Amino acid sequence: MKRLVLWRRLSETDFRAINGKASPYGRGGGAMHIALGVRNDAFPIDKFLNAGGQTEVSVSAAADRSRATVAPLQFSGNPGRRGGEWRIRDQFTHRHPAWTSKAGFPTKYAANNPPYVLVFKLGKLFAARFILERDIVKMGSSAIPKGMLSSPTGIAEAPAKFCITLHLLGSSLLDELDRWEKQEDSEAFDPKNISDGRKRIIGSVIRRLGQRTFRRKLISAYEGQCAVTQCTTLWVLEAAHITPYRGTKTNAIPNGLLLRADVHTLFDLALISIEPGKFVVRVSNLLEGSQYEKLDGKPPYLPKTSTLRPSPAALEEHYHLFRP
Repeated sequence: MKRLVLWRRLSETDFRAINGKASPYGRGGGAMHIALGVRNDAFPIDKFLNAGGQTEVSVSAAADRSRATVAPLQFSGNPGRRGGEWRIRDQFTHRHPAWTSKAGFPTKYAANNPPYVLVFKLGKLFAARFILERDIVKMGSSAIPKGMLSSPTGIAEAPAKFCITLHLLGSSLLDELDRWEKQEDSEAFDPKNISDGRKRIIGSVIRRLGQRTFRRKLISAYEGQCAVTQCTTLWVLEAAHITPYRGTKTNAIPNGLLLRADVHTLFDLALISIEPGKFVVRVSNLLEGSQYEKLDGKPPYLPKTSTLRPSPAALEEHYHLFRP
């Protein structure tokens, strides 16, 4: 699923306008709208909003990760002005809940740390957030949408780490599992599907044959203990791939973790992960109150030989899937 973000770095005039105040520089203001700018190739807002030639578009945007608070955002475009200028309408009397003081939005403007209003498009869903410029800079270049720091307005692909920082959840592995279970329950028996079933069985046998050697190597590297729980009962320790199995080449020790069977399942569902860089275990809020909650923030057990330790790139890929 492609993740896009539209941003507007607010100037002091913008900030005063959405608070119903005139510009401090004598240029009017008080329009209560957020000016976005002109539609062009670098700012394809019509496509972002699926406007299709419309000049008024309303989207429902979630203000929190659980989508418990969803409110409309009204966009308007004027194709006759400056080649197609767009704005987010009336953020004074109809301020989106993601951009209110209750959500932490600043009540005073700081020129050295301006707020950015963000509208995310996640598949067919929209979400609204805000972020301060200093917090963007802290993320590092790989996590920042292209052009965000150099242009006051833009639309770009949102890196997974940026989405995680802003507490955005698209379609998770847990959602995928739920869909597969429902699909299997609803499928009627069809003999035509037997050949496909046989192919799946053969594929699973090939994986198991490679898994045996892979597991032995992981047991040796991790000295027979689960990387997350330090459990040493070999009968329940499994070879887990950090990035999904894509043939025997993925059976490499840096792409593996030795995990207890239950933790392996939660890891595959991205409800447990290892935060790259910090190398600490992260446990999803969905497991709050469970025995797994106490694992959050603890360092994993890692092989003593550095070349056998988990690949940072592989951990990064898995952490992008993690459900906070």
